[in-house]
Amino acid sequence: MTQMEFIKAFNTFSPKERLAIAKKIQLQMADELFEELDAALPDIEFSTAEIQKEIKAFRNAEKD
Repeated sequence: MTQMEFIKAFNTFSPKERLAIAKKIQLQMADELFEELDAALPDIEFSTAEIQKEIKAFRNAEKD
């Protein structure tokens, strides 16, 4: 199915149905985008102490 065929088919639905379909597509695409971004990031482990240290450094930098 081409994009134009999809759009024509999509437009045959009622506004309420189009909204439901669009929400479902948006959720699916968000999940796919997250997976793509997650796969591109390095797998680095951080301890709770390291995270807290970074948060404190960020907060202190904002005060300056």
